Amino acid sequence: MEQLNLVSTTSSQLSDLLDREFAALEAKSFEEVEELQNIKFSLMQDLQSGWDLLKQDDKLDQQIIDELTHKLEMCKEQHLRNSVLLNKQMEITRNLLNAITQKTSANASVYDKLGKMT
Repeated sequence: MEQLNLVSTTSSQLSDLLDREFAALEAKSFEEVEELQNIKFSLMQDLQSGWDLLKQDDKLDQQIIDELTHKLEMCKEQHLRNSVLLNKQMEITRNLLNAITQKTSANASVYDKLGKMT
């Protein structure tokens, strides 16, 4: 039961963090977005560990599993929403670089969050 509460609480924390990340992306506060990444990664690791343990418990009610699955799907949707916004902002930056440097899109690149050229 403790593991169940941990997964539920952690998924709620992740959801809140993803909302904060979206607000930071909208405000173009990339330093805050960067700070949130470590927290998000840690929460996702905790969720993975907790979820793996929960799935091993064959006494767990299916309705509880369905509710947790729904919470995690909502987190996935929030993450995808944030990813779309970030990719759009990168595209805008790339287009601005093209306009400023008068390079074609094939020549202009920006760095992604992993530090790779895109």
